[in-house]
Amino acid sequence: MSSDALARERALDPTRSFIVQAPAGSGKTELLTQRYLRLLATVDTPEQILALTFTRKAAAEMRSRILQAMDAAGGAPPASAHKRKTWELAQAVRDADARNRWRLIEHPSRLRIQTIDALNASLSRRLPVLAGTGAALEPTDDPGPLYELAGRRLIERLGEDSAVASQLEVLIEHLGNRVDRIVALLCDLLAKRDQWLHPIVRARATAGLRTLLEGTLERLVCRHLELLCQALGRERLDEALALLKYSAENLLASDSLAPNRRALLEGVRGHAVLSADSDALALWRCVATMLLKQDGELYLTVNARHGFPTTNRDMKSRMHALLKSLSGDEEACERLVELRSLPDPAYTDAQWRTMEALLELLPAAVAELQIVFQTRGEADYVEVALRALQALGSADEPTDLALAFDHRIQHILVDEFQDTSFAQLDLLERLTAGWVDGDGRTLFCVGDPMQSIYRFRQAEVGLFIELQQHGLRNLRLESLCLEKNFRSAPVIVDWVNRVFPHVLAPRSDAEQGAVQYSPSEATSEADGDVRVHAFVNADDAAEAERVIEIVREALARDETGHIAVLVSARTHVDAIARALSAAAIPFQAIEIEQLRERPVVQDLIALTRALVHLADRTAWLSILRAPWCGITLPDLHAIAARPDITVEVAMERALASPPATLSEEGRLRLAKIHAVMQGALGERGRWSLRAWVERTWNALGAPATLQRQEDLEDAKAFFERLQKLESAGDLEDVARLESQLTRLFASGRVGGNVRVEVMTIHAAKGLEFDTVILPGLERQIRGEDRELLRWTRIAGPEGGFVLAPIKAEGSDADPIYRWIELLERQRVMRERARLLYVAATRAKRSLHLLGTVRARERDGDMTLYEPSRGSMLRMLWHAVAPEFEQAIPSAQSSTPALEPPQQLLRRFPLGWSAPPSPPPLKASALEVVEVEDPQPPFDWVTLTSRHVGTLVHRELERLCRSNSPDASTLSDVQRERLKVELEELGVPAERTDEAVERALQALQSTLTDARGRWLLGLTGEIEQAESELALTSVVEGRIVGGIIDRTFVDRTGTRWIVDFKTSVHEGGGLDEFLAREVERYTPQLSRYAALMRAFKPREKVKAALYFPLLREWREVEV
Repeated sequence: MSSDALARERALDPTRSFIVQAPAGSGKTELLTQRYLRLLATVDTPEQILALTFTRKAAAEMRSRILQAMDAAGGAPPASAHKRKTWELAQAVRDADARNRWRLIEHPSRLRIQTIDALNASLSRRLPVLAGTGAALEPTDDPGPLYELAGRRLIERLGEDSAVASQLEVLIEHLGNRVDRIVALLCDLLAKRDQWLHPIVRARATAGLRTLLEGTLERLVCRHLELLCQALGRERLDEALALLKYSAENLLASDSLAPNRRALLEGVRGHAVLSADSDALALWRCVATMLLKQDGELYLTVNARHGFPTTNRDMKSRMHALLKSLSGDEEACERLVELRSLPDPAYTDAQWRTMEALLELLPAAVAELQIVFQTRGEADYVEVALRALQALGSADEPTDLALAFDHRIQHILVDEFQDTSFAQLDLLERLTAGWVDGDGRTLFCVGDPMQSIYRFRQAEVGLFIELQQHGLRNLRLESLCLEKNFRSAPVIVDWVNRVFPHVLAPRSDAEQGAVQYSPSEATSEADGDVRVHAFVNADDAAEAERVIEIVREALARDETGHIAVLVSARTHVDAIARALSAAAIPFQAIEIEQLRERPVVQDLIALTRALVHLADRTAWLSILRAPWCGITLPDLHAIAARPDITVEVAMERALASPPATLSEEGRLRLAKIHAVMQGALGERGRWSLRAWVERTWNALGAPATLQRQEDLEDAKAFFERLQKLESAGDLEDVARLESQLTRLFASGRVGGNVRVEVMTIHAAKGLEFDTVILPGLERQIRGEDRELLRWTRIAGPEGGFVLAPIKAEGSDADPIYRWIELLERQRVMRERARLLYVAATRAKRSLHLLGTVRARERDGDMTLYEPSRGSMLRMLWHAVAPEFEQAIPSAQSSTPALEPPQQLLRRFPLGWSAPPSPPPLKASALEVVEVEDPQPPFDWVTLTSRHVGTLVHRELERLCRSNSPDASTLSDVQRERLKVELEELGVPAERTDEAVERALQALQSTLTDARGRWLLGLTGEIEQAESELALTSVVEGRIVGGIIDRTFVDRTGTRWIVDFKTSVHEGGGLDEFLAREVERYTPQLSRYAALMRAFKPREKVKAALYFPLLREWREVEV
């Protein structure tokens, strides 16, 4: 048996705890499912197992796999070995299910599979008094305004006679009296308070805090010196010291040496060895100065200026030999660069004064934030997590709730453990506080540290490494590693195995967030390829054109294959998206373009701002420039010449002024828009804000300027967001509207049958594609913003925390702050290497890498510049450089200069007017038809069934609107509420219990059926989904209205109309029964289709019936 098979078999031992490293394509979810099934067969109740995921989609997929396995276990065993193992485990669960009467298929909510956020919310709700919540707080996805309010409340305490006010004065002086900047910096920190709050609160209560922090800082400095010593080795350490002493003596002989430099070099004489002691830090800095240039690169050669005169060729040769040995040692060079930033392990008095101010102010800011939460009745997810921890108490002093959990939970499984944050690990520690090895309770963590790419969500890959090495408190976790790759072709697996040991770190280090590469073994025998597309001195358009060629080739080669274009940042997509559109290739852009950036939305923002604020000159000038008006720049300048009056007044004066003021065309266009805007301003207060803006937008003829159906969808999304934010017909904060629009994404579908997807690498995590294209590998990422406080933790049993305040306004950079900033940059770069690994391992058959480097001509030859530091291409340079060398000849050929793009002003023709509205319908002349279910003969049984159907429709609509439409949400659906609703619908009292059971069964069946999950959007394969959509139109001379249960667009661009039918059928003849149902409801669905075609004339429409109680689907010809 292979080591991989042994690890998989070992992972199913229900008596032991494990942490499993599962590289990309290794079947992690299948192993997690098997472990869950194995545990289910051993526990007394399903609720004794708790499985935690990071996304609702992952939780739904895991629950689905378990239920599907149980369902499949009722049939014949499969042929493949790994599927047979799942089948055997599921059979044991079916036996336990029958023996214990769990009825898991009918009651899947008993499977405790949920997100960590959902667990936090349930914990904080369970114990509101102890958790400090009072009434439950509603989580918000937009906490920014709450942070800002808390920051301003803190600043308002400046006039108090308190320690907070005194320290506020210190901080304000430190940052140059820039109060708005302080508020912004506080907002950034409040969003991350789960990382620093506990250490700071603990630090404030510690005697001798400065000494403690400086001791921790010294340990961290020594730790880095130890790593440098290990990287260099004893032989190079001795040689470096000998060469340094020689160089120092030569340099000290010079009279022009600066005094501070002289003092440092004189200190070299007294050292006999390079040690990892902080007292040797000055000596180490001299070594770094001798070896490295200002930009951090190694010297290529040395001379007398460096202390190596030509009089001693032997010493000079030894120095060149040392430099040569270091040039191929990336780790040693990286450690030397770090060395230059290592600070002295002590705070200055000025630093400490600012530190004391922050230690006082940050907890006060958190207290203000909690007041804001209570006042507003909402909180961020960080607060929900922190209050869940409060509800559990500490590991040493658990609450009754924690003890109850300890008694009830026997096994915990955590998926994607590499994405765990410190707060989430704290939660896990508290849940397992009373557990010890061998007591029958187990922890199972699975993930892949090579795929840890969510540091911006506070994920700490070092926690995975620490658990591998040290376990979790009292629990020892056996470390396992999977090796088989079931996804990618052998050529891709081999390429990744060859390249990524040099891309990722040479060894894992929890403190530095470094992960060593773990190789995989391909199981597929499919053909594949890895191709590097090298560009020299090219632009984005050239890369985009090559992407089009690759896409066309892939589409032609495989008629069903899917293609992904993956980018590291959304800003890298523009040229490719334009090229795909120009080539008429249908594609789906997944969460790429912010809604705020779409032209139609920008025009709507300007219109909204102009209507609610007459003095907003920018907004008013923007609507004059928009396509519905399109005034030229000279006319615009004439209107805007008077800054002391509003643009609305300027428009009136321009129209009343002599003809020479404006062009004739400009005057006509201005008169038209002026009339519309005047009419709109006169209607202020008569409509809701949404209706007011939308009516004005329509009156301007704006919908006629839209070029794509997607533009209309974006406009609709804008109006829906505007409706949520309006208050009493007004908009209190336009900035908040714009902020929220940056978190929404524009409609991404372009074209019909979509097999090409464009997305970020983060969005592609967990997905796979036949062909993967990685363009723009030469691009860098932007640096991080400055923070009010920087911090870093020390890994290992001793632990520790180092803090540094931001530098004073106008002063030099603080050395401790700068060093922590460097450590964070390095962690970010290591994560970027892992991001590249995630991108490359999405490919099943073909992987294409595209990048551009610069070159310049010297003496008739082209010389390549290496890619920029921090780019993915630089990380791959050792493997792909030859392809770029070969690309140089093509770069030397002359390329015609591109003409600058022509600036066009899109606008209506001068004589354009809106098409006439359809004539009003004469109701008396038209038959009004409501599309309804065919009515059977009346009886109580049939009527009860119809009411159950009504209730199921209602609940499914609610679940579709909820944030987590999966079977676990049914635990929130109270039986009594359903019973009351059925009674209100007219169900007799003696039938309500049976009706409630039937309704719940229909809901559970839908949420656990593959087709049902697809309909509800749980699989992520549908869009533009709506439930209970009411439509009315004129069809064949009659006014037809109807309410569609469910409609959406699938991945092929087809618009589906689905009617849910809660019919039951017992006995044989199921196909005949379903055929009769199709015949019965075909007229109804045909009318629905006619309505939809009138509503969406450009979409292909299909219809179907879905029977949740039967888990059956029948397509209907319409």
